[in-house]
Amino acid sequence: MNTEKQQKEQKGNEVKDTKSLKLLPVAKTAEPTEKSKEAAAVAAIEKFANSAPLTAKERIGRKTLFDEVSKRYEHLERKANDLKMFHAGNDKITAKIILKNQAGFEFEVSNSNVIKKVTDTMEAELNILLTEAENEVLTFEI
Repeated sequence: MNTEKQQKEQKGNEVKDTKSLKLLPVAKTAEPTEKSKEAAAVAAIEKFANSAPLTAKERIGRKTLFDEVSKRYEHLERKANDLKMFHAGNDKITAKIILKNQAGFEFEVSNSNVIKKVTDTMEAELNILLTEAENEVLTFEI
């Protein structure tokens, strides 16, 4: 009879008999040990430790690479400025966007809603590329 009562209680998702309940194990957060703290400190120090000095050829090669990275950033910055100027000069009546491919085919759009969507997408993608290029310039080591 006691099992029937428990089954009825379980069907109603109510458990009144707390003696039969089991506690689930709770995970404890591990405190960092002295060895792990020491290893983290050593790793941080080694990150900034001077490695073997670069040769003249390696340094020149890195400078050339940095020049290319900086040119990419400057080009993207100019394009972002051009897009801002397009937005500033857009009167929403006479604006148009022309797409051309290598074969000489053209597609022209003058609808202001379409132009806004296209330029917003261009601006979002350009901002992503500009941020990536800026981070490359800032983190580059010669």
